[in-house]
Amino acid sequence: MEDILYVKVEQNIPVTKRELTLKDVATLYSVNKSMVQKLEKEPFYTIPKDGQKLTMFTITKVYETIHKLYPQITIENLGELDFIVEYEEGKKPPKAWEYVKVVLVTAVVFFGAAFTIMTFNEDVNVSGVFEKIYQIVTGGAKTGGGILELSYAIGMPIGIIVFYNHFKRRDIKNDPTPIQIEMRTYEEQMNKAMLKSSAREGKTIDVNG
Repeated sequence: MEDILYVKVEQNIPVTKRELTLKDVATLYSVNKSMVQKLEKEPFYTIPKDGQKLTMFTITKVYETIHKLYPQITIENLGELDFIVEYEEGKKPPKAWEYVKVVLVTAVVFFGAAFTIMTFNEDVNVSGVFEKIYQIVTGGAKTGGGILELSYAIGMPIGIIVFYNHFKRRDIKNDPTPIQIEMRTYEEQMNKAMLKSSAREGKTIDVNG
């Protein structure tokens, strides 16, 4: 009976090394375990040191690598037809930086929640909230625009840009929230747009690439 090899590739694959094997980019399954083990160790692609962080591939590149060892094998694709390999440096950030990030995130959440509650109590009157904060801190009446309005005007667009510039994959252990669902949808659309743009420009790595 002829062996069948099942291949599944995700749309976006993060890696931390440049020398990639088939196991790094694809999940392989077959009743022939020895064949799978041999294929998983087969070199797939080497990311150039001066190359881009994102590299686009077609599934035929995976087929080409498999058929080099097993020309007659039947392949069943269970995943994507085009995919992105995202290279990231494997160095872990210092432990102290992790603590700093925790403190910063905690501060942002705390002050953000406090500002939200105060704004809600003022019937979404942001100017009124700023006036009360200014009066509490300085003890005097606010006469014009100041650091609070400037910070708000700068922080709002920066927060939106940082929030929606989320491309990294995360494991979701609990039920996804509506925000997480929207972010996944945005990420999928962004990946598809990058793949189509790369294909049009001839930058997608195909067979013999």
